[in-house]
Amino acid sequence: MADPNEILGGMTDVVDEQVENLDSSISQVQEQIDAYTEEIDGVENGMAGVAESEMTTYLNDTKLAEIQDDYGDPLTIPFSVDYGGNYGTIDYTTGGITDFTIIDNAQIIMYEYGGVNWDSDVTITKLVSDYAFANDYLTRPLTSGATYGLYPNVETLTSAKNILQANKSKIAASKTTFEDYV
Repeated sequence: MADPNEILGGMTDVVDEQVENLDSSISQVQEQIDAYTEEIDGVENGMAGVAESEMTTYLNDTKLAEIQDDYGDPLTIPFSVDYGGNYGTIDYTTGGITDFTIIDNAQIIMYEYGGVNWDSDVTITKLVSDYAFANDYLTRPLTSGATYGLYPNVETLTSAKNILQANKSKIAASKTTFEDYV
């Protein structure tokens, strides 16, 4: 059996190399985080944000007038678009752009995605589908049978980086601490 002082001496001898290796690993993980962060920006702002903006514009400028013309009564005009709390959110379970209704001035729902007077509007269907794709691409949990979720990947890599940094700090500190016992 080896002498404990020799074991500590051997551990002390490799600290600098271990710290250097950990620095390299931390840099590699940070590069991955940076790449995912850039992809997140692209999917959030280049797809989901655009789909949401186009949907809002379409609902306010086109669909609202169409529904008001089709179902309006002079006593219940003007109609308005009522956006729910989940409209435009990015979340695996509740995210999307389907949380809206068109209501009359008595707060009666006159049009609802998949519900009241739903007409399978092609523009709405496409924008909802595109937003849902982006939302899923961003938020898909790693435990769901797929690993493309950008947010979960960044979270996992950030955790890994934090672990590597904690290991590096402890190993670096071990050099001076162990030297007293070599």
